[in-house]
Parts: sequence; C-alpha cells; structure tokens
Amino acid sequence: MKKGIKVLIIIASVIVVLTVGMLVAAAVNPRVKFLTAVTRFATETLQDPNFIIYDLDFMGICRDYMDGDIEFEGDVIAGDIQEFGYTSSAKVHGVRSFAMKELGAEAAAKVLFIDVGEVDFYAKDKTLYMMIPSFDNLAYSLTTNTDLFMKAPMLNDNLSLKWFKDNIGNFIEFANDIDIRKSGEVLEDENGTISDEFLITIPQGKGEFIWQFLGMDVPDYDINLSMYITRGCQMRRVKVDLGNVVENTVLTVDGTSMGLCILETTLPDNEKTTLLLNRRGDYRYASCIDILGFYNTKDNEVYKLNGVLVYDEAEVGYDVKLKRMKLFKDDELIGQMYFDGNVHTTKITVPPTSTAPIPLDSVKNYEWEELRDNFQGVKDDVMEDVKEKL
Repeated sequence: MKKGIKVLIIIASVIVVLTVGMLVAAAVNPRVKFLTAVTRFATETLQDPNFIIYDLDFMGICRDYMDGDIEFEGDVIAGDIQEFGYTSSAKVHGVRSFAMKELGAEAAAKVLFIDVGEVDFYAKDKTLYMMIPSFDNLAYSLTTNTDLFMKAPMLNDNLSLKWFKDNIGNFIEFANDIDIRKSGEVLEDENGTISDEFLITIPQGKGEFIWQFLGMDVPDYDINLSMYITRGCQMRRVKVDLGNVVENTVLTVDGTSMGLCILETTLPDNEKTTLLLNRRGDYRYASCIDILGFYNTKDNEVYKLNGVLVYDEAEVGYDVKLKRMKLFKDDELIGQMYFDGNVHTTKITVPPTSTAPIPLDSVKNYEWEELRDNFQGVKDDVMEDVKEKL
C-alpha cells in the first residue's frame, strides 16, 4: 500500500515538474509558447460552443455555398422605413451562380395587406439591379465598389483535432521556420488576464501544409500577422493583413474562445467598412451569430447595421433567419428587416439575369459615389420617374 502511494507521489511530482518546465520554457522561448498555444487551441477552443465556426462544415459552406450555385426562398418583412411609414412584406425566391457571377430573384410584394406586384432583383459582377415589371418596367441599377461574388477559400479539410494531430510534425517544423518576437504590447481583460503580443512573419515558401489546407498556392511573399497569447499560453487575438488577397483588408479573430470575427476594409476617400460577427454559444436550438456592421463615410457620417443570424441544418440545406436587422444613419433609424427562409445548393444552367424583363444595359444606372454624395438628388430623380410612369 505504502509502495503504491509512493509511486503515485512520484508520478504526480513528475507531472508537476514537466508542467512547470513547459510553462517556464514557454515564458522564455516564444516558439514554445506558440506551440503550446496551438495545442490549447486544438484541444480546447475547437470544442468551445462560442468558437466562431464551432460544429460547422466550413469547408462545405465555402465550396458548395459561397463558391457554388445556390437557391434561396423565404419571407421578408420590412418596417420603420424612413419617409415611407408602411410595413411591407414579400415572398422571395431566387438563385445565384458563383461561376456566372450572377444572381436573380423575384419578390411578390405587399404593402400592408395589399398586393403591389412583383419586384425583380438582379446582380451581375459589381452591379445591383431592381425592376418592377408591372410599373411599366421601372428599373434602376447601382454600381458598387465591392466584388459581389468574392471567392471563398477552397478548403481541403475542416479545422479539427484530427487535423492538428496529423500535422504535429509540420507545426514543430513551422515553429522553427517562422520569425516570432514579442512586441512589448500587452492586452489586459476585465478579469485581469494579461496577453502579450507576438509579431510573426511566415517567410515566403514556408508553411506549405497550411496553404494546402486553405486550398491556396504557396504565397511568393512573406505573411505578417499579430498574435496575442495569454500568460497561460492561450490564444487571445489573431490579426492578419489580407491586403495581398483582398485589398486594404484586415481580419481579426478575437477572444479566448476565438468567437468574434472582425473584417475591416479601408476604402477610397478615407472611408471604411467594419463587419463584426460574434458567435453566441448559449443559443440552444440552432447556431446564432450577432451581426454588427459600420460604414464610415468621408463626411464623418456613420451608417450602422445590427441584427442576428440564426441558422440550422435542414432536410435540404440550411434554414436561415435574419432577425431584427436594423439600419441606422448616425443614431437615426432608417429601417429594419426580418427574413425567414431556406438556402440550399442547386445546379444552374441558365444565367439568372436572362429572365430580366428588359436588357440590363438599358437600365438607368447610378454609381455608388453619386448615391452617397447626392442622396436627396437621386431620390428626387426617382420620384420624377415614378410620376412619369403614373
């Protein structure tokens, strides 16, 4: 009995010594700290319901939905629309082809309980179109500064503990290849947890297993990123400059649960857009993400969009709800919208814009800058067109 207790004490002592040794090594050697943080991410964060892509087939979403052909349908309700004053609704059905870079949708619209006819929506390349066939083909288009069909990563796997286990050797080699140094910047959370910033450079041609995972060619340039790691070797914040892939864009994944995703893009004229997606792991019946978006204009006006995305796997595709989507200009409510529907994969052989009642190039077009700089003038122009149709 005494011999067994001694063995347990020895084993416990060895575990304590090894643990302390690893913590000391991590404190002294940033490469060890990086590897320990990766290990904690693989064994802990991936299992956290607050992780931004927890329990999600992200590879399938990217390949089949973001880079594939989809069909969507559902009910839309819009209210509190500035200078309109009526609640409107519509049954929407549409398709989108990534390969063709086109979208087409129909909406059977109602104002209050009165049918007002069909409204058609289209998108092609960087331009959005709206047409009302029953109103003598009243139509407008808006050319944006945004790629409406941006390609998603062609992932070859999902983030999983198995993937990390299969690549233990690659991570050890990767830790020796990267340049990693402590910047001196620290981040202190409300609970007193302190994280140190490490500046990491992935040299050109290194980390091939990561690029293979992402479905990308090995970059012919260095990759720079910032990583905050707690004193207990847990990832706290990862910030990556995506400028070589998406111009003037920075991606940040934040929180010890890695549950907050922030996408920031700097636009011409010193404007900026920011999109925040925050996973809510406490939502019981489906996956839930809080959405918050900002558009800062050159005139120091701020447009804000907030709401909730709820999605769940259905018999076909995903059931999707957009709840309490509200748009503000500064602190003034412009309107709000609710969507309840389904999105699923399909096969599109006919261009979605081919059903347009009039040729797209004949539609009156506005540039985004024109709408931004002279919104009242554009609105007056539309009202004149409506009067003519009447």
